[in-house]
Amino acid sequence: QDTDNDGRADRSEVVVTGFGRFDTHELPNSLTWGPDGWLYGLNGVFNRSVVQDPVTGRTFDFTSALFRIHPRTRQFELFAEGTSNPWGIAWNPSGDAFVSACVIDHLWHLTETGYYHRQGGPYPPFTWKAESIVSHQHQKAAYCGIHYFDSDAYPAEFRERLMMGNIHGNCINVDVLQDRESTYFATPAADFLTANDAWFMPVVQKTGPDGCLWILDWYDRYHCYQDARRDPEGIDRLKGRLYRVRYQDAPRAAAFDLATETDVQLIDRLGSSNVLFRNLAQRLLSERATEESRRLLEACVLDEATPSKKRLHCLWALIGGGPLSKPFHLQLLQDSNPDIRWWAVRAAANQQIDDAELLQAVVALQTDEHPRVRLQTAIAAARLPKIPTIPVLISVLEQAGDDPLVPRIVWQNLYPLLTSQTTEFIAAVRSAGESESVAGILPRAADRILAEEKPNPETVAQLLQILLAQSSSAESAERCLNLLYDRVRSGEVRGELLSQVRLAIESSLLHVAAQEPATSLSLAAIRLGTALQIPSLSELAVVMAGNSDDSQIRVSMLDALIVGHQAPAFQLCVRLLDDSPSPAEMRVAIDLISRLDSAAASRLLLDRIANLPADVQPVVVESLTDRVDSSVRLLTLVERKQLSASAINANQVRKMQRFGDAGLNELLEQHWGTVRSERDPGRARLISVMRNQVRVSGGDAVAGQAVFKRVCGQCHQIYGEGAQVGPDITRNGRASLEQVLSNLFDPSLVIGAAYQASTVVTHDGRVVTGLVAEDSAQRVILKVQGDKQEVIPRRDIEEIVRSPLSLMPEGLEKQLTSQEMSDLLAFVTLDRPPQNPEAVPLPGVRLEPGESTDRGQYSALTSQLLPAFELQKSGERGVALIPNHRGRPALRTHPMSRQEPAVLTGILNVPATAKPVLFLSVATHEQGDWQLRVRINGKTVHDSLVARQVESGAWQDLEISLADYSGQTIQVELANAANDWSNEFGYWNNVEVLPE
Repeated sequence: QDTDNDGRADRSEVVVTGFGRFDTHELPNSLTWGPDGWLYGLNGVFNRSVVQDPVTGRTFDFTSALFRIHPRTRQFELFAEGTSNPWGIAWNPSGDAFVSACVIDHLWHLTETGYYHRQGGPYPPFTWKAESIVSHQHQKAAYCGIHYFDSDAYPAEFRERLMMGNIHGNCINVDVLQDRESTYFATPAADFLTANDAWFMPVVQKTGPDGCLWILDWYDRYHCYQDARRDPEGIDRLKGRLYRVRYQDAPRAAAFDLATETDVQLIDRLGSSNVLFRNLAQRLLSERATEESRRLLEACVLDEATPSKKRLHCLWALIGGGPLSKPFHLQLLQDSNPDIRWWAVRAAANQQIDDAELLQAVVALQTDEHPRVRLQTAIAAARLPKIPTIPVLISVLEQAGDDPLVPRIVWQNLYPLLTSQTTEFIAAVRSAGESESVAGILPRAADRILAEEKPNPETVAQLLQILLAQSSSAESAERCLNLLYDRVRSGEVRGELLSQVRLAIESSLLHVAAQEPATSLSLAAIRLGTALQIPSLSELAVVMAGNSDDSQIRVSMLDALIVGHQAPAFQLCVRLLDDSPSPAEMRVAIDLISRLDSAAASRLLLDRIANLPADVQPVVVESLTDRVDSSVRLLTLVERKQLSASAINANQVRKMQRFGDAGLNELLEQHWGTVRSERDPGRARLISVMRNQVRVSGGDAVAGQAVFKRVCGQCHQIYGEGAQVGPDITRNGRASLEQVLSNLFDPSLVIGAAYQASTVVTHDGRVVTGLVAEDSAQRVILKVQGDKQEVIPRRDIEEIVRSPLSLMPEGLEKQLTSQEMSDLLAFVTLDRPPQNPEAVPLPGVRLEPGESTDRGQYSALTSQLLPAFELQKSGERGVALIPNHRGRPALRTHPMSRQEPAVLTGILNVPATAKPVLFLSVATHEQGDWQLRVRINGKTVHDSLVARQVESGAWQDLEISLADYSGQTIQVELANAANDWSNEFGYWNNVEVLPE
C-alpha cells in the first residue's frame, strides 16, 4: 500500500498464499478490478497452485483459472477454470469477462463456474468443457494482454472492440463481439497496428487518461520461455518501452486527481466516454460507500432514461460498496434492462441472501426472456442454499435451445448433486417433458451415477427408459448406450455390478436391437449387449463382425466381442487385418488384436511386425512392450537383425525397464543401449549440430512431411493431420528455428506437468506409459502413442510413476537417416504446408549472408550467429557472414594487425551447475591458422593455436570450464589474434554456455 501518496508502496500484506512458482511464464498475473469490486487474476495451466481461502478455510487445488479475491473480506474463489496461460482480463460494457490465450484458440468468454478447454493436463472427472468464442485465427498463436477499447478519442470504427497483443505476430489483433444466446461469438477485424521490428512484444494494452490506447512493449529478441531457458544471457533487460497511440491530433489529458473529487463529481464521471475514468470513479465510490452517495447511485440506476453504461457502473459501485438494500434489489430484479437483471441475480448470490421474498424473485427469473438472466439464475441457484437447485437447473436447461454455453454451465453445477439428490433429479427430468437439451444431459448423468463406488443400476435404467420413450431423443439414447459401453469396456463395470446392469437394462436393449432396419441406436444396443454377454446379441455381433460390408460396423462389433470375451474374436480380428488395404486400417486391426491380450495375439504380432509398413510398426511395438514376455521376444527380433533397434523409442525402453526383469534388461543394454532417467544436458550440443544442418543441407519439405507422419504423427498433429496425444504443433512451439530445435532435440528442457510421461503398472503385470487425461477415484485415463486412450480402473493399478521427462523421448536423431532428418527439418521449419506457395521458413532458418568493412554493419552480421556478442573492429576485408564454410555457416573475422586482434565481447550468465562450460566452434582459412585467446572478467583462461587440421579447414569444437564462475554473470572476450600473419581469418560458428 502507498499510505502517504508519494507514489511508492510503503506497506505490504500477504492476502492469500499458495500460488505455484513452477513455470515462470504461467505465474499468477493480471490482477484486475472486476465490475463487482472483486480483484480478479489469472494462473497458467502448468503452474499448480494450492490456495486456502482465509475466510472459509476451503482449499483450492488448481492450475489454469480465473480467480478472484474480495478486497474487504479477503475471501478467495475460483471464478472459472481452463484455457492455457492467459495474461490479461477484459470486461465488456455488460460486465462479462474475456481472456486471450496462447497455443489454443485465442479468445474466451469466461462465465462463473465454467470449465473451459485446457491446453494440456487432465480435466476433473465428469467435466463438460466449454469452448472458445472464435472460429478464426490471426497470425501465429501467442497472445499477451487483452483490452476492450471504449473511448471517443478514436473514430467509431475503432471503438468497442477487443484488442489483443500478439507477441509472435508483432501486432495488435482486433476482434468484434456479437451476441450468441447467453454467450458471444467474435469475428476478426483489421489489425490495429503491426510493428516492423521482430522484437516488438505487446504484453499489456490499456486505455489511457487521454482516451488513446497505451501499449506496454516487452521488447526482446526472445518471445518464449524455451529460448530464454536455453540462452539466458541473450535476454534483453533494458529496452522495454511504453507507447501511446494517438489518433491525429488527440490532445494529452489534463492533470487530474479523482481522489479529491466529490461523490457527485465521481458519479458524473460514471458517464464518461473514457472507460478509464468510469472504472476509476466506480472504484472510489465503492471504497467511500457513503449513505448519501449510495442514495444518489440508486436513483441513477433506477432512472431508465440514463444511458445503460452509466446505469451499470452506478450499480457496480453499489455492489462493490456492500450489500444492496432489499427494496432496491427487488426493483433491480424486475428492471427492463437484462444486464441490470442478471447483475442483480449475481449480487444476490455474492451476498448470500436468505430473505424469502428476494429468493422468490430470483427463482422467478429462471424463465426470463433473456438467456443471460436465466444462466445467472442457474448459477445463483447452485450457490444459494435455500433455493431448490435441481428444479431450477433443469428448468433453465429446458429452455436452452441452441445455446452453446447454458448446458455446460448447468452440468457443472448439477453433477456434484446427482448421487445425493437422485430422486429429485429424476422427478425434475420427468416433469420437463420432451426437451433436447434435457435429454442431451441424461447420458452424462447415467455415466456419473454409474461411476459411484456403489452405483444403483436401476437409476441408470430409468434414465435410459426416459430417453427411449422420447422419439426425439434417439441420439441422446445412443450416447447413453455408448457411455455405458465404455464403462464396461474399461473394466470399471464387471463382476456383480455387470450382472446387475445387465438385469436392469436387458429388456430395453433387446427391444431396441430388434428395430428394423438397423439404426445407429440399434447397433449401439447390440454392441453393449454383447459386452454384457447377452447371448442373442452376441450372436448378432459375430455375424456382423464377419460379414458386414461396413468396416466401421465390423470394427465396432469386434471390439464388443473382445470386451465380452467371445471365442470367435481372435480369428475375426486376423481376417480384418488380412483384409486391411491401408496403414490406417492395419493400425485399427492391430489395436484390436493387441487388446485380446493373449499369447496367440502376441505371436501373431511378432510374426508380422517385420513385414508391416514403417508407419504401422510403432503401434505394434507399443503393444508388445506392455508385458515382459512379449518384450523379451521383441528384443530377440532385434538381436536376430529381423527388426531395427530404431523401431523402439526411449519411452518404450523405460517402460520395459519398469518390469525389473534381469534378462530383459540385459537384452536392452546389448541391443538398444542405455537410457537416462533424467534429462541429458548434452542435448544442447546436438542442437548446435542440427542448427547447422538445417541451415546448410537442402532438405525436401514434401519428403519431410512423410517422415513427420511416420515418426512424429503418432503423437502430434500438424495442419490437421496426426494424433492428438501431445500438443498440436501447427502453431505451438514453432515461432522460430530455436524453438523447433529445442522442442525436437531437447524436449525435456522445459516441460509442463501436463506433458510429463506417467507409467501405470497394473496388478497383473501390464505396464502402460502416456499422458494423464483423467485421474479420479474411479480410474486413470492415459493418452498413449498412436492416438489411443487407455482406461485403467483404479482398483487394477499397483503403481503410478510420474517421470521428470517429457513423453516425447530424446533420441529422435537415432531413428532417422541424415537425409530423413534434413527432410523433416525442412518440413517443420516452414510456416505453412510445403504445398502452399506462400510458405516461408521460420525466423532464424535463413541467414542473410554478407561482407562489410563498415563497422555500422558488423552488428547485423554478428548477431545472426553469435547474438550475445558484439564486434567493434575487424581487419582485412572486415566481417563476413558465410552461409557454408566446410559444412557450417560461419562468421569470419581478421586481426587488425600482428599486435591487435579482432575481439568479440559479450555478457553471459553461467548456470549454477557443477560443471558449466563455454562451448566454441572455430575454424581456419584453408591456408592459414590463428591464435584463439579467451578472457573472462579480464583474466585469460584459454590461449591456443587454431591450426589447420588433417582435413583442411575442418571445425574444432572446444570446451572451456566455467566451474569457477558457476552462477555468475561474466564478461567474455574472444580474440582472433595473429599467429604468423598469413590468412589469419577466424571462423566462428557457435559460442554458448552449456550447463555441463
